[in-house]
Amino acid sequence: MRACVGVLLAGVAATLAAACFDFDATTAGGSAPDAATAPGDATVDGSTADVAVGDSGGGGRPDGGSYCASLPHDAGIFFCDDFDERPLPGSWNEWREVGGSIDETDASWVSPPHAIDEVTQVLDAGQPVDVSLRTPLGVPAVPATLRFGFEVEPVQTDPTANAAIVLGAVDFLDGAGNRYTVDLAIDVVSGFPALTLDEQSGFADGGASYVRHPLPPTKPLPVNAWTDLVLEIDWTAPGTAEGLVMVDGAKEADVSLTMTVAPASLQIGVGTPYVSEPAPVWELRYDNVRFIAM
Repeated sequence: MRACVGVLLAGVAATLAAACFDFDATTAGGSAPDAATAPGDATVDGSTADVAVGDSGGGGRPDGGSYCASLPHDAGIFFCDDFDERPLPGSWNEWREVGGSIDETDASWVSPPHAIDEVTQVLDAGQPVDVSLRTPLGVPAVPATLRFGFEVEPVQTDPTANAAIVLGAVDFLDGAGNRYTVDLAIDVVSGFPALTLDEQSGFADGGASYVRHPLPPTKPLPVNAWTDLVLEIDWTAPGTAEGLVMVDGAKEADVSLTMTVAPASLQIGVGTPYVSEPAPVWELRYDNVRFIAM
């Protein structure tokens, strides 16, 4: 299903009103001719070597060893990729390069020797874009706490006011093709990349919704420097959750979420299934991606 998300707020309405997010009922990404796929190594019971718990980043091990291997393996559902042990797609189920590229890099990293580097193309209005890594995971029993974290380094951004790009997301999907997504995104303020927490919904009948939560205070991400982001979803009851965002370990947002699906599966992803268009080149790097549900 291609869900075109209608924006319900001022400010970014002009740039996001025509946004289309390409999702289907099982992978929240659908298929694309140039999408590389491979079986993921992550499992819901923690039986893989490259899966680990992590509530925060904070850099690689001093001896250069694996960040993921250094984390405790004691959660019900967990995933980790530091991009240092295996080439892409590694632990990811989908590797998408529509409207850009996403590759390993040794130019900059948090845990050595690699991170990943996302570069979008110059895009005209209406051009498709999906430059991302995604993998499906199991759904925990409610109540549950979900923590999704990653390091991000903006390298090149669009300074246009309200220019927006998605950084990473947790997608909840039901068996009927409906989707509810919580994502972390950049929304440019005064020329600098400020963070937002977004709720998106796409429904099989064509309906959609979008709610944006700017992080207070409006604190820009530093360019050419790494920042650790953690999105925590405290899922207290069906349809009810609380979203918290930690930036370098400090809580910057705490908002009520309204889940719009009864999920049969969930999926995590880093990269860009959406950028406001027309757009110049964006370049972002990611490292130490981890997820835990307990």
